[in-house]
Amino acid sequence: MKENLKNENYCGKSGSQFTKLENNNFTMKRVTSNICNHCEIENSSQNNYCKSCGNSLSEIKKNIRDNETKEDKYQIKSALREFKLGKIAVTSLSSIVILFIMAFIFKMVANSFLGDLGILLNPFNIIMGLNSGYVDINSTSLLGSGNMNTHLGMLLLLIGPIIAIGISNIIFMKNKIKSAKDVLLNSFGIGIIYGIMLFILSILSSIRMNFNDMIQYQMAIEASYRPLSMLINGFIIAFLVTYLIGFKRKYHDENIYLTILKKAINTIGIGYIVVLLILTAITLSDRSYLYEFGMYGYVDEISIGVILSQLSAYMWGFANFIPITISNGTISMFNLLSSDLFLNTKLIFIIMIALSSLIILVNGCNLKRKYKDSNVNVVLVFSLFYALLMGVLALFSSIIIGGNISLLDINNYQGSVILGFPVISAVIRSFIYSFILTLVGYKLYVFE
Repeated sequence: MKENLKNENYCGKSGSQFTKLENNNFTMKRVTSNICNHCEIENSSQNNYCKSCGNSLSEIKKNIRDNETKEDKYQIKSALREFKLGKIAVTSLSSIVILFIMAFIFKMVANSFLGDLGILLNPFNIIMGLNSGYVDINSTSLLGSGNMNTHLGMLLLLIGPIIAIGISNIIFMKNKIKSAKDVLLNSFGIGIIYGIMLFILSILSSIRMNFNDMIQYQMAIEASYRPLSMLINGFIIAFLVTYLIGFKRKYHDENIYLTILKKAINTIGIGYIVVLLILTAITLSDRSYLYEFGMYGYVDEISIGVILSQLSAYMWGFANFIPITISNGTISMFNLLSSDLFLNTKLIFIIMIALSSLIILVNGCNLKRKYKDSNVNVVLVFSLFYALLMGVLALFSSIIIGGNISLLDINNYQGSVILGFPVISAVIRSFIYSFILTLVGYKLYVFE
């Protein structure tokens, strides 16, 4: 029996290895847990195999050698070269320069309309406003102090950054993109650097105004943009613009996730444009519904295009079962019918729901047609991207004016004005809504 043990490689009792098998590439180590991950039976710490099912209680790990470490370093350097950091930095910087030129022109025009306020504004403040940053305003006077938090998320203002980043990409990145990987790296790179530049400019663009001759009152106002909001907004804007410009149809087969992201953007874009066209047609024939939203009085002061561009975003949010706030009144699917809105206005909201349902159902059918053999859960991936993009829409379309500022004893502005829909609610509700409808469209589509 003892002679037979010399020919055995493993112990019959515990499964321990008798012979030492050397391998420089791999190492077998005993797992920490004594519970078998196959049958969940607890074993002794001395056992290398499960006493119940025979499953191995060891794991194989690859050894890291010196030459592999050098190879990894080479791969990192290669990845950095693919990152095209120089071109990305130039593209981001040129976007800021173009925005500065736009802001300077706007300032020249504003000086004639805003008077002293226009003179106090500098181009960097305007750049922050074009990127939809949050502003904190604090006032101090002999009559007291106050503060105001403002976010003017007007979608038409985003045209400035979109044009600036788009032009820069076309000039500096047009011939540098060869694959879907290049698109992703450039989008992240430009997004990060552009966001960091806005972060720095937001710190430098704080302004302080002192008034010493306003009816014998002394007053100081300080305004500053929130750096973190500028960093986030800058990254989102630059990433999406760079991605949309660089991701061509020929790259669709290289990365399914980037292709589905494009589909999610197209779905929201189509929905928003159709809603805008419907509201435009309704407004041209009858503007009375604007009374119910408290916006009719602003038609003469603000371009009707600004109002309709904002309302279209809110309507599309409502169509995704997201509660929206207009003139400090909340409208949702659950209170629409019982609200004080006129019947015609209620019908507009119902039409938007039907429209969004149809668009997302059709998108589910298209996903099934194109990705019927894919191992990726395309419905889940689409819904995740769609929900995140709806959160982005909520972030950039919200208008918030809150707090109180005492300018004079006869002018004390207090309270808040809120237009839009909350970001977190938008992400959660639109994910559930899009997932259900996309899945229904995916299941209903039958191949020929």
